[in-house]
Amino acid sequence: MYCPKCAEPNSEEVRFCRACGENLTVIAQAMSKHMPMMLISRLDEYLARKNERLRRDGIMTGLSGVFLLLSGIWQASTAGVRLPAVLMLVGALIMFMMSLWDLLAHRRSLARGNQKAQFPSAAPTGELEAQRTSQNPPRSVTEHTTRHFEKTLKTSKELP
Repeated sequence: MYCPKCAEPNSEEVRFCRACGENLTVIAQAMSKHMPMMLISRLDEYLARKNERLRRDGIMTGLSGVFLLLSGIWQASTAGVRLPAVLMLVGALIMFMMSLWDLLAHRRSLARGNQKAQFPSAAPTGELEAQRTSQNPPRSVTEHTTRHFEKTLKTSKELP
């Protein structure tokens, strides 16, 4: 498995990354599909169904509002402006408002889903990142420091 912070390869049994010290227990659970990951995927499926339901309900409520509006206009034109016609027109207005609310909630949930999926890009520096010379990091800080001092000593001895 790879560390999500520094992308170093680690074995499956390791709890912390050898390179940066990041906690890898959650990643190990996600890789082995333990219960929390299954619950999260089911929650995502439920939210996707609910999002589709918002769109469908918004359209159906809007069509019902159109039917009530046409019925109210027909009632008012044939029998005059009476209580049934007024109630139909008020009902149509309420249906239109509910439809607009559902469609706006659907659009908002789509926008929020897209924002979460996008990753911020790295700031351009105009320089290439130095390539790593070894795949595995040193086993300890002292080992790395010792190697650094050995290189410094060799270069200082070579200089006149």
